[in-house]
Amino acid sequence: MENYLEYIDAYFNKELNPEEVGKFEQRISEDKEFADEVAFYLSAKQALKEQVVEEKKEWFKQLLTQDSSLTEVHDTGRVRKMWVYRLSAAAAILICVFLAWYLFVSKPESPQQMADNYINEKTFPVKMGTTIDPIQNGLRLYNEGHYDSALQQFETILETDTGNYLAKEYLGIVYLRLGNYDKALRYFRQLENYSSLFSNPAIFYQALTLLKRNQPGDKQKARQLLQQVVDHDLEEKKTAQQWLKKL
Repeated sequence: MENYLEYIDAYFNKELNPEEVGKFEQRISEDKEFADEVAFYLSAKQALKEQVVEEKKEWFKQLLTQDSSLTEVHDTGRVRKMWVYRLSAAAAILICVFLAWYLFVSKPESPQQMADNYINEKTFPVKMGTTIDPIQNGLRLYNEGHYDSALQQFETILETDTGNYLAKEYLGIVYLRLGNYDKALRYFRQLENYSSLFSNPAIFYQALTLLKRNQPGDKQKARQLLQQVVDHDLEEKKTAQQWLKKL
């Protein structure tokens, strides 16, 4: 059986480029053996988290009983040596347990990680019909990881329909996924002009793009935009509230 560990680990550590991410996600749906390996990886990681938490609780309990266990030794010098030995051993293990717990359980997401997780998990429902809808075809290409083809599809739509707000929204998302943040922002800012839309995600997407780009001042601007999403009850308000707590 092929060893997938490093490949799977790279995906969940956000070390793959957008094209590689698309191929990874497509392989999950097409390769049962690979999908089983990914499932095993996730279950093993979860089991490790649970084990670390339990070990941490147990060692804290043992430290609380150190004094009573040491009183059974009557020789003063021996008590001192045993105390130093036990405390050092307990401290070393606790440090290891705490580091593991911090790395795998409690370590907070960075703003970039939050944005990465959001965009990497972003897919769109595709309507099935007898006629070929250019927008739906572009979404299908995006979901399958064919980002360049999706880009071409949405750009073709805008060439004939310059006011198509859906094409602008999806173009922004594709450019964001490809790492072209300036073009993504350009389309999301154009989308913001469609004030008549009942649900307009333009401001949230701008904040998302700024968090991904992570240039000087981007985090502060993203925070301001997310606050607008919350204050004006815009689309993705709940996500914006969660992110503001971490920024």
